[in-house]
Amino acid sequence: LGLLLVLMVLFTAMRWPGLLPWNFSPVYAICFCAGVYFKGWRAWLLPVGLMFISDVVMNYFHYRPMGFSTFTSHMLVTYALYLGLVGLGWGITEKARPVVLITGGILGACVFYFATNSVAWLNNPVYVKSWAGLVQSFTIGEPGYPPPIVFFRNTAFSGALFTAVIVFAMRHARANEMAEAESQLKI
Repeated sequence: LGLLLVLMVLFTAMRWPGLLPWNFSPVYAICFCAGVYFKGWRAWLLPVGLMFISDVVMNYFHYRPMGFSTFTSHMLVTYALYLGLVGLGWGITEKARPVVLITGGILGACVFYFATNSVAWLNNPVYVKSWAGLVQSFTIGEPGYPPPIVFFRNTAFSGALFTAVIVFAMRHARANEMAEAESQLKI
């Protein structure tokens, strides 16, 4: 599981603003795969701990100079959703076929997208509190900003890509461990 931890730390560092396109994030895969591969407290604490540390560093060094706070109230919603992604992964065994695991990563990313845009619809006064306002929050968004539908594409694709990288890296590592164990038995 050292490989998974290394990938999680590397992917967390990739969250720095400007390194990846908007909403093209490894976060969904990190949280989902932590639930799949880690058991006990590590499944919950490691991904959320990494996200918290990276959020504080990014908020302090990148966003604070622009006038934003280091700690924001929306972080609570975000961390609740991270825990939900861990829970989704927790319900799937690592022995599941790769397609099931990758689909789980996509599903988790999509749930994250829909939940965060629903919260934006509820809290942002730009959106009318009606069905039309909710649809606007998912499609064209707030005037003057990129449309959220672009974020949805990036969210789903990054959920698939980063989950696939973790799943296939873990399968490769497990296969190497098994081959090494078999060679030790033959000696």
